[in-house]
Amino acid sequence: MKKKNKRNPFGYKICYREPGEIRYRRYFKTYTYREAKRAYLSFKRFPPKSREDGHLLSSAEWVIIPIKHSEVKDGIWLEDP
Repeated sequence: MKKKNKRNPFGYKICYREPGEIRYRRYFKTYTYREAKRAYLSFKRFPPKSREDGHLLSSAEWVIIPIKHSEVKDGIWLEDP
């Protein structure tokens, strides 16, 4: 099992994937791993609604993914979550 990098200088994104989907969708961005872990646990306990059509994300798989330098260069922090 790969160890999570808890000192990423670019931040973290919390993404979800519903059953039957291949790609992850970004739901939330944060600067620290501690905030990402707190959001991750919150989304697992109290599933939020989808931003596209408003259905409940109760069976979604949630993951914490470090933000890459290339994403920062592309302007990930300038756009909405």
